[in-house]
Amino acid sequence: MDLTMKDLRLHTLRGDIQQIGMESDYNKRGIRKILEQRYVCGTDIPVTQEEFDSTLNEEYIKVEAWRARQNG
Repeated sequence: MDLTMKDLRLHTLRGDIQQIGMESDYNKRGIRKILEQRYVCGTDIPVTQEEFDSTLNEEYIKVEAWRARQNG
């Protein structure tokens, strides 16, 4: 599988969402505040707002499930 720089950027975004979510008690809004500027505007390889929102939604579901297992 050939990955483009954009694919790698989205993969890194997923990892950053998971890392912040698992190492802190930030909610989705807090994670957005930390990462949105960096990924949507602050790079030579930006992701679109739609890509950012979709990725955040997908990964935050995983973070919530992980947190539930940790507290369960």
